[in-house]
Amino acid sequence: MLTSKRKAHLIIFTAFVLGVAAGASGQYLLSQQSPSRPASTATGVADELTRILKLDQTQRLQVIEVLGECQKKNQDLKDQTRPQFQAIRENGRNRIRALLAPEQLALYNEWVRDLDAKREKRASEEVKK
Repeated sequence: MLTSKRKAHLIIFTAFVLGVAAGASGQYLLSQQSPSRPASTATGVADELTRILKLDQTQRLQVIEVLGECQKKNQDLKDQTRPQFQAIRENGRNRIRALLAPEQLALYNEWVRDLDAKREKRASEEVKK
């Protein structure tokens, strides 16, 4: 026979286990329902539009050409404005650096290096597309 103290422990443990199971199940379901990523290349978009709009081969080639030109213009604009964004970012970083103690500054500079490395990796991947 279980004492009331043991029953209470059993109820709490059961509630905990059921909570973990429900949370894990919910997380699994959410991860399975993530929307598909849109096509990111001109050819990928053209393939998707061909499927949806039933484009003929001439239209598909023209769509690829238009999308390629747009991607080129977008990249050119990014290249033109990148120095301005970098200047704004560096100004903000310098203002933050002025607020920090020396031990904080070392950690901040390391964090900035990691962030810049990730940004560079993303930028190089965008150029490859």
